[in-house]
Amino acid sequence: MLLLRFFLRRASLLLALTSSLALSGCGNGFFPDMDDEELPHYTLSAQEQAWVTPYRLGEEWRFRNAAGYERRYQVRGLTDRTWPGHPAGSSMMQYYQQEVGARVERVDSAYDQRADQYKFAATMVVGAAIKFEAQPLPLMARFEWGSTALALPVAEVNSMRPLPAGVRLLPAATFGSQTYQNVLEYTNLQPRADQPLAPWVTTRLYYSREQGVVRFVEADGTVWDRA
Repeated sequence: MLLLRFFLRRASLLLALTSSLALSGCGNGFFPDMDDEELPHYTLSAQEQAWVTPYRLGEEWRFRNAAGYERRYQVRGLTDRTWPGHPAGSSMMQYYQQEVGARVERVDSAYDQRADQYKFAATMVVGAAIKFEAQPLPLMARFEWGSTALALPVAEVNSMRPLPAGVRLLPAATFGSQTYQNVLEYTNLQPRADQPLAPWVTTRLYYSREQGVVRFVEADGTVWDRA
């Protein structure tokens, strides 16, 4: 019995020692040597976060066409997250990145009564620029209006740099009875001219930093203006 207790005690000591050595070596594996508070936090500036202004939880965007029909879209979700990140090729967490976003859903009664399974949703996401020396990444901003995806030139507009191809900045634009300032015009969202599109697919879109989508045009020529 004494011999058995001796071996059990030796096994317990060896297990504790092995665990201690394993934990002390974690800094060389998947976890950083520094504390989380010491890692760089890349955040959005006030000017960059201003692009989330149009999205207020519960607010509705109303659009009308020339025939008098109305569509309603509601802001259903807002996010403000901080994500851990690491350069490509590394498994070690080395920084944090702020990302803000919003989700908009169509809510008018005519749409809710549709029998098909397609559900419209729009999403907007802006992620802070990564200034990590090993692998810097520019500010990320994207917007999806249903099946139409496009990049928001947040950095270019804020710094007054040339815009990407296919995007124009209108100093002012009047749609219906309303005038908007600094409107981004996406003139041709059709992937290929010879590619047939469903009539409801968006082929042109107008976006304001302060108001969000203010006009969009569908493949069948229907124009929807913000009411």
